Amino acid sequence: MKKIKKMAAVIILILIAFIYGHIHKTHAIYDRTVENDQYIMLDGSQSQITQEFICEEDSLDGIQVKCQNLQEDPEAEIRVYLQDCENGGIVAKSVKKAGEIKTGKFNEFSFDTVSRCRGKAYKVVFEKDFLALYAEKTSEEGTNLKINSEESEGTLILKTVTYRFDIETFCVFLLLVLYICVFFQFLNWLFSR
Repeated sequence: MKKIKKMAAVIILILIAFIYGHIHKTHAIYDRTVENDQYIMLDGSQSQITQEFICEEDSLDGIQVKCQNLQEDPEAEIRVYLQDCENGGIVAKSVKKAGEIKTGKFNEFSFDTVSRCRGKAYKVVFEKDFLALYAEKTSEEGTNLKINSEESEGTLILKTVTYRFDIETFCVFLLLVLYICVFFQFLNWLFSR
């Protein structure tokens, strides 16, 4: 009976770890070693800002961008478009209320899942959306920043978001649980002497 209970506990634990292992995995297109105080701010209220990047995942579920709201009306809608650079078509769009924007933080713009993305070039378009976007001063490999259709030096502080199973998170969770179990077994052994 004890073996059945232990086996059931292990199976439940693995299922919980599997569910916990499904995360929003992000990939930064900018250089993460650049300090925050070296970022510049691009005022998107008077211009169209686009950022091209190469996707590292098989699918895309959104982007996170460091920005701040310049719109006074909290109900105003901020629209972000994702374009396929190969054919120029809009493959996804996201709408967010201006009041939901957290100043100086990463704000997520979610959209319907775009599949078969790995290695493809995409463009994120911010059209006069009353957002101030943060950028680093240098252009990273595989990226292209444009302001009003003119190429500009720099890269937006932007991450791609993919909701998927992450083996690293799954393993770390199981190792943490194993560590706790071994630790309590050790304490039990220590105090039962």
